[in-house]
This record gives sequence, C-alpha cells and structure tokens, in this order.
Amino acid sequence: MKKISLKLLITLITIIIISMTFIQFMTPSVFADNSYSIMVNYQAQTVTVYNNNQAIKAFICSTGRATPKGGTYKTTSKFRWGTLNGGVAGQYSTRIVGSILFHSVPYTKLNDPTSLEYWEYDKLGTNASAGCVRLKCGDAKWIFENCPSGTPVTFYANENPGPLGRPQAIKISDAPDNFKGWDPTDPDGNNPWGNIEDAGFNYKYYADNNSDLKEAFGYDAYKLRMHYYENGLFEGRQGSSAFSVEYYKNKYSDLKKAFGNNAYSYYIHFLRFGVEEGRNASNDFNLSIYKSNYKDLQKAFGNNSSKYIKHYANEGYSEGRIANVPIAELGLTFDAKFYSNKYSDLKKAFGTDTKKLYDHFIEFGIKEGRQASQVFDVKYYLENNSDLLKAFGNKSYKKA
Repeated sequence: MKKISLKLLITLITIIIISMTFIQFMTPSVFADNSYSIMVNYQAQTVTVYNNNQAIKAFICSTGRATPKGGTYKTTSKFRWGTLNGGVAGQYSTRIVGSILFHSVPYTKLNDPTSLEYWEYDKLGTNASAGCVRLKCGDAKWIFENCPSGTPVTFYANENPGPLGRPQAIKISDAPDNFKGWDPTDPDGNNPWGNIEDAGFNYKYYADNNSDLKEAFGYDAYKLRMHYYENGLFEGRQGSSAFSVEYYKNKYSDLKKAFGNNAYSYYIHFLRFGVEEGRNASNDFNLSIYKSNYKDLQKAFGNNSSKYIKHYANEGYSEGRIANVPIAELGLTFDAKFYSNKYSDLKKAFGTDTKKLYDHFIEFGIKEGRQASQVFDVKYYLENNSDLLKAFGNKSYKKA
C-alpha cells in the first residue's frame, strides 16, 4: 500500500511539474486571468502590450544578440535605477528572465537622468543592445508601473511589427547640448524636453488646433509635447503659430536639399539656427512685419530676432497680435471689434479674439463678402465699381 502511494505521489508531482512548465511557455493569449501580457518582436524591434488579449500599446525597442529567440517567460523583480552590463545604468528596469530586462536606453551615470547615451537612443528600432529590451524611458516606466511581476512576455520574430504597428523615435544627437543628455520621454520635472516653451512648439496652440488631441489630453503640456515629438512632427501637424515643418521645408531650398523629408531635422534646425537667423517658418508669422507692427516689442527686443519669434509663438499669438499683415493696411479693411459685433456666429465662435477673427476674415470672410470694417464693405465696393466688376467678375470679393 505504501509503495502504491509513493508511486502515485511521484506521478502527481511529475504531472504538476510538466503542467507548470507547459504554462510557463504558452503564448500570452492563454493567460486570460492575467490582464496584461507582452509580445516582443525582435525582428521588427517592437513591443506590443495586450490587456485581456487586446493590443493596447506598442513601443519601439532595441534588442540584441543575447535576446531570447522564442519562448514565454514571466517577469520577476523590478528596480527604479540599476547598473547594467558594461558599467552603464538604466531606469525603470523589469526583469524578464535571467539577465534579460526591459529598461530605458543606458545612461553613463547611475541616478543621473542628464547622462543619457544619446547616440544609443538614436539606435532605437535597430538591433543594438547586448540582449536586454531597450525602450524609451516613458515606455519602460509604463511597463514598470502597470505590468506586475508574473506578467508573461513572449519573444518571437516577424517582419510585421504587430497589430498596432511600430511607433517612431526621434533622433536626438543633433539636439541642443542641454537637451540631448535627457530622454525626451522622461517625465522628470527638470527635463528640458518637457519644460521649455520654444518657438517651435506651444502646447496650448497644439491643443487648440487639434481637436482630437485636446479631447485626449486636454492641456496636459507634457503629453501634448510628447505626442508632437513622437507623432505630430511626422504627421505634418503644426506645433506653434511660428513654426510649420511644411512651410519651412518649402520656403528654404537649402534646407530642403539638406534634410529632404526628415521632419525632425527641420524642427531642430529652426531651434538651433533658424530662430537666430530670423527665418520665417509659418504662414502666420513674418518677422519684419511683426517687428514693425508693434513699437512696444521694438523697445523691448531691439534687433534680437529670436525674441520676436519666441514672443509671438508663446505670447503674441494668444494676445491676438497680427504678424503677417502690416497693421497700417488693416486699418481700412479690418476691425476685429466691428467684425465680431456684426456677425453673431463669429462672436459666438471667437468672442473678441483678434487673431482668430482676422484668420477667419482672410480665409473665409472675404470670399463670403463679409464686411469687416466700418469704412470698407468689399461687396459694396465690387458691386458699385463697374470696372472692377468687369475685371474680376461677380462675387470675386478677394480680388476686389
């Protein structure tokens, strides 16, 4: 009886061990009771996070020669900062198996977020690590904070990055010196990527001119800026009233020849050189016009081109200042207060916002024959001057 019991016990233990091993290497779809699972596609350099088998996030990554070439493992320990192979450091590390971790791009100094190896950051999306799965700091932090120990991680290879595709990563080696030592996605309050109000990006402008982003992020300055760096630049979205990639690219042939379609290069050039050189980078802004329109700015800024550009991007636009048409020319044809009071739809939509009212007048109002000044009515002007009517045709209000 005892021998039978012993054999039975050994059989049961064997079955349990085999079952546990089987579960350990099953694909994430099996773990229905574990809300998160992670797929690492080391061929496409993409990490996809699933919640109850639905893909919810995708991260660009860098793997390496020692990265597992298959199998599923469960995460174990985590550490906020840690020393990595090669004497470098990493943030937001989550251990996958053995020495293989999810972690940020390496830093040269432990506990120093200003010491990023920016040349390694530029390699995201390529095979660049010793074996760990490198991520943007913000992405490593997300896994660190949201995926508990025991989260299954599956490694596989496929040229298709996954259901959410592979996000892009900007190149930062050419960024200003005080920027490139930081991971752009690091939420640290001292990170210059998230704190500055530069001429190329203004979070309020970005939200107000992209309703989908405003609905998603409100006026969260950090989230809006990160969206611009990671998506908006490449989607052709305009980040500030003073800077448009498309305008900047098409206006300057030297830049177009040098940068082609590299949106980020135009942005960095504008920050590092364009602003100081006084280059115009938006339909909304002309440096010489803005300077001549406002004596208070002339007194404050003198001939400092960068101050005029930064002022318009971060203050002037929201104040309703005009930077693309001489105010002297507007005196007879446009009066914001008159325009708002005359048309209830505009007053409801724009209130007394001079810039928005003027933009409406230029883009729509003139074509519609709306009157924007007490002393000038374009419809009356055209209809009561037969030579203009003959030359321009009926309802050619813009030409009149």
